[in-house]
Amino acid sequence: MASLNYCLPLTLFLVGELFLTAGLPKPGQAQSAPTTPQNIISSRSVVQVTFEPRGNGTPDDTAGGASRDGGICPQDSASLGSPVTPLMPATLHGLTLADHPTFFVYVPRTSAQKALFVLKDASEDYYYQKTLAIPRTAGIVSFKLPTDAPALVSGKSYKWSFVMMCEEGLRPDSPRVEGQVERIELTPALSAQLKTLSPLERAALYGKDGVWYDTLTSIAELRRSQPNDVALAATWEELLKSVGLEGIANQPLIQ
Repeated sequence: MASLNYCLPLTLFLVGELFLTAGLPKPGQAQSAPTTPQNIISSRSVVQVTFEPRGNGTPDDTAGGASRDGGICPQDSASLGSPVTPLMPATLHGLTLADHPTFFVYVPRTSAQKALFVLKDASEDYYYQKTLAIPRTAGIVSFKLPTDAPALVSGKSYKWSFVMMCEEGLRPDSPRVEGQVERIELTPALSAQLKTLSPLERAALYGKDGVWYDTLTSIAELRRSQPNDVALAATWEELLKSVGLEGIANQPLIQ
C-alpha cells in the first residue's frame, strides 16, 4: 500500500503533462493564425489594381483640348472644393468592352439641380442625350448608358459631355466636362480568362490591359456592394491617384 501511494503523484504528473503538451505544436510546426477581419482584409489587398494605358495613352482624335477642370456654376462658391471633374485619365480617352458603358463624374456641392449628358460620334450619326438629376451633396455620380440607347460599335470612338444646368440654364460658358470612349472587342482568350477570376481580379486584369471604363466600373460596383470594406476603398483611391485624380480620390460614390 505504501508503494502505491508513492507512485500516485508521479502518475498524475505524467498524465497532466500529456494533456498540457497535446495541444502544443510540434517543434518546427508553424501555428496557423486565427481568421479575423483584419486578416481577411490583408489577404484581399494582395490583388492590386493599376491602370496601364495601351500604347502611348494618347488617342488619335483628342477631346478638343478639353480640360478635366469643368469649373463651377457662377452662383456657387469656389471654396466648396474641386470643380466638376470627369473620372478619366489625363488624355480624356478610355477603352471599354461594354456596348452600354458607365460614365463617372465628380460633382461638387452646387445649387444646380440638373445636368445634360450627351454622347455622339464624330459625324453625329450617333447622338444620345439625357437630362440627369444632380444630388444635393458633393460626390461622384455615375450614369450607365441605358439599354434603349443604341449600342456602341466596336472600333469606333465617341465623345461624351456632362454639362451643368446652372440657374441660367444651358449657356456656351456652362460648366462642362468631356471625354472619349472607344469600344473594343473581347477576345476569346480574354473571355476565357475572365470566367476564372473573382470580380476584383477581373478589375485588375482590365486595368493591366488598359480598359479604363471597365476597370473603374468593376471596382465601383464592388464598393457599392461592400461599402465598409476598407481594402476596396483603398484600391479605389489608389486607382484614381494613379491617373492624377488625387483631389477627388476620397470622395463618396453617391449615385
